[in-house]
Amino acid sequence: MTRLSKEIRKSLLEEAKDWDTAVAREPVEDVQKLLDEAEPFEVPRPAPQPVSLRLDPYDISMIKRFARKKGVPHTQLMALWLHEKIEQEKKVSAPD
Repeated sequence: MTRLSKEIRKSLLEEAKDWDTAVAREPVEDVQKLLDEAEPFEVPRPAPQPVSLRLDPYDISMIKRFARKKGVPHTQLMALWLHEKIEQEKKVSAPD
């Protein structure tokens, strides 16, 4: 995914503010009716890709133990943890 330039981000932010202002002028009932009739926006995601990595046997056994306690497969738990860490890093390194 490419990063948007500052000019484009600024333009999109201004457009969003304009839309917010326009919607704020509409009667609440009209806006709610439109929202109720709107179709949800769905972004298709590509299928997950398998990844191979080498881990310490002790770490693997601990991950399996944690997964058993949570009642999920250990691979799913690792994927969840990795996703959480990625989201956390995105927030920390997000450009202003």
